Amino acid sequence: MLCLFAAMPVRAEEAELKFGVFPNLSPRLLVETYQPVAVALSSDLRRPVTLHTAPDFKTFFERTQAGEYDLVLTAPHLAWLAHKEEAYRPLFVYQRNTEGILVVRADSRYQKPGDLRGKTIAMSDPLAVTVMRMESDLAKAGLQGGRHYIKLEAGSHNNAALHVHDGKCDAAIMGGLPFQRLPEAMRKNLRIIKTTAGFPSQVYLVNSRVSNAQEWAIRGGLQDFMQSSQGKDFLARGGFEGLRKIGGWELRQFDADGQQVKQRLYAGKDPTAK
Repeated sequence: MLCLFAAMPVRAEEAELKFGVFPNLSPRLLVETYQPVAVALSSDLRRPVTLHTAPDFKTFFERTQAGEYDLVLTAPHLAWLAHKEEAYRPLFVYQRNTEGILVVRADSRYQKPGDLRGKTIAMSDPLAVTVMRMESDLAKAGLQGGRHYIKLEAGSHNNAALHVHDGKCDAAIMGGLPFQRLPEAMRKNLRIIKTTAGFPSQVYLVNSRVSNAQEWAIRGGLQDFMQSSQGKDFLARGGFEGLRKIGGWELRQFDADGQQVKQRLYAGKDPTAK
């Protein structure tokens, strides 16, 4: 779905602000989660704010790099690539760090990653930083994807969890924050058997074409929303805790992850391609 939701315009003569949201959740959950943010920004900025995403991580990354979004919320390694190539300026990151987790059904016999040798592991997308970091940890433990376990791309974190919940696969790799967004009944039916080291989660950035004045208005609008009663509910439901400022120096820690994204996307193609 290209455009999930359009906030009601306050002044029709103002150009829309395209807010791109990383497709780590299903379209329904993205709308449910970020519609209040778009509505609040539309009112605060006095211009229509439209909520956009993409069918997969690769397409979202390419649209971000092409500058399709004015405001974007994306994974930290993709935020680093967007900033490094001077297309976007980082604003905020959620206060609560995230991590990659490996989950199985609560009633399964699997107790440790080694028990999954020869089994099927669902994952949101091969470009997800939580997936890449968990795969790296599993490889260090002697489990290579495609060799020692079967990889199943589920399209989103909640879909990966659903595959395990419904008994369609043996385990799933997902993010710690998306895990908190799962329905309580589903969470109780899942058990975490491995967790990666924590790292900063999703990052808000503005396109470099956005003026300094408009950037500060967006900063203020996001902060005002997060401090409102509706914003506090948004933060609590997502487990985000709050917002804090983030700069390019902090995103630099994701350079290796960003390069891995490019290797996975452009293997066998022109190495100078973005």
